[in-house]
Amino acid sequence: MIIKNKKIIGLIIATIGLGIILFWGNTLVTMLALPFSGVVTDAKVIGFKTKGSKWIIENSNNGKKNMLSGKSPFFEFSTATNEKIKAYSESPQIFILFNYQIDEELTIAYPLNEPNKAIILDWREVPGLLLMVVFGTLAIIIGISYLASRQTHSLN
Repeated sequence: MIIKNKKIIGLIIATIGLGIILFWGNTLVTMLALPFSGVVTDAKVIGFKTKGSKWIIENSNNGKKNMLSGKSPFFEFSTATNEKIKAYSESPQIFILFNYQIDEELTIAYPLNEPNKAIILDWREVPGLLLMVVFGTLAIIIGISYLASRQTHSLN
């Protein structure tokens, strides 16, 4: 297959890579900064986000469907004003070895006065985020290589 305009393809790929890095990298930076600028508290895993719907809680640790994929945990915690908040991890969960268990205690953090933006502070959140940042970096490198390549024209 001959690509006629490598510059446009390169620009599209590099832009997608930058978007991936900004989106998932922001989550990673937030995970590192929020413990210092927000509220840190404990939460409990109450279920898992099921594929296809972000509001359904699956209350079991087992299941024959997607056994090798990670499960995004739903968790519940109380704020300083005793308000019960339910949220789920938005980080990509990539390995079955890193799965959470029902009733597992977690450390979470959220911005002051915004408990609905809580994130889990756990090493199991990092591999998926790093994988996405690496994927975005790879897309940028490929995009730049297309942008830097010379256009060759044949007389055929």
